Amino acid sequence: MSIYAKKYQLLFIINPHSGVQSKDSVIQLIDKHLNKDKFDYQVIYTEGPKHAIALSKNGVLNQLDAVIAVGGDGSVNEVGQALIHSSTALGILPMGSGNGLARHLKIPLNTAEALERINRFEYKRIDTATINEEPFLGTAGLGFDAHVGWKFAEFGKRGFFSYMQVTANEFFKFTPDLYTVEVDGTSIESNAFLVSFANSSQFGNNAWIAPSAEIDNGLISVCVLEKFPTLMVPDMIFKLFSKQLEKSKYYKVYKGKEIKIKHHRDIAHIDGEPIHVKEELIIKVIPASLDVIC
Repeated sequence: MSIYAKKYQLLFIINPHSGVQSKDSVIQLIDKHLNKDKFDYQVIYTEGPKHAIALSKNGVLNQLDAVIAVGGDGSVNEVGQALIHSSTALGILPMGSGNGLARHLKIPLNTAEALERINRFEYKRIDTATINEEPFLGTAGLGFDAHVGWKFAEFGKRGFFSYMQVTANEFFKFTPDLYTVEVDGTSIESNAFLVSFANSSQFGNNAWIAPSAEIDNGLISVCVLEKFPTLMVPDMIFKLFSKQLEKSKYYKVYKGKEIKIKHHRDIAHIDGEPIHVKEELIIKVIPASLDVIC
């Protein structure tokens, strides 16, 4: 007999196409490491884009205690957005290319260790955000990172080294744009290489676009990286991966609750996934709106 008065009800949603790791062993690891006295669970594989949203919404309707996203930041976004303002918590087994949100929350990348976090079932309430009412949990952005996101999606191979190959291929072809950004009523103009909206601190793979970002302070970090000389590329890469980007004179960060931005391209990314967007965007924080097991 279980020592727990009531078992927690979990749903694991596996994206079989995220990252480069095989998902074949995940069910065996769940069976081996999850505390069966504490949890009842089921596992479902997604069948395509947005399927995880529908599955997670159904989990909320069925009053599940948590839905666990098994995949990368795109998978986490689909599961998490369906759980906003609900009593169902988000869990993460990070198996994507970057795992930015999991890294920010210090969730282990090792699946067995991440399952031990699920077993503890301790969670924190985090902010989420929207870009023209489309939810995101970690980062969204315009400019070079969005351009690379689109090219990476077309590249055909996942993983960190593929991402770096696409980044290197596109860097010298990319032209910065003029952006008009309004942060809580204060207007800024910049000829920027990229503009990122950071609820969490990194893109993934420890690329720290917003080292000082906090995920539970009710604010979005607006990160503006201005055009910089080609000779500065090695230094900028070093700063990005060593949490020192805020020391660069080409980088500025503004924090606010509502951001309005005008731009001239029709592409962006939300939690690493490429999307088409309008010329005018509104980004809003949704404070304390999601419970995440961490």
